[in-house]
Amino acid sequence: MTFLDLAPEWADQPLTDPTLAADVVDLMVSHGDRTRGTFTAILCGPDARLRAVVAIDLPTEFADQHPPLDTPGLCATALHPIVPALRTDPGSALLLALGRPGPPTWPEVDDEWSTAATHLCQAAQVPLLAFYIATPDHIYQPLRATAKAA
Repeated sequence: MTFLDLAPEWADQPLTDPTLAADVVDLMVSHGDRTRGTFTAILCGPDARLRAVVAIDLPTEFADQHPPLDTPGLCATALHPIVPALRTDPGSALLLALGRPGPPTWPEVDDEWSTAATHLCQAAQVPLLAFYIATPDHIYQPLRATAKAA
């Protein structure tokens, strides 16, 4: 997977295909975003096509590989200004990505973020297309996110 695999017309396609979504996450979450630690919201219209991207820097403790203990609170704070905007356009959806340094897999952190984002989107009645982790070397969906989608 890489953003180099994106077809020229990728922006006209819905981000419901996991391969396309992963490539878009790879494009939208830069290497700097991943080493700094960001939470990226890819806003999609009712047709699941890209509308806008918002990258939110996370506290430096996160980038120093000491994630804050209050993941649900941090996730809620990051999504707070985004969810009301999406609710003004019924059917809009989100594709979310946690850009982070650290080990290629960090199950505790990845699962906490995936679970928090899923619960927040469900409570706000905003469809979550997918949740990805973007590290400097990998793009993937946490196992719990994949299991929930099944």
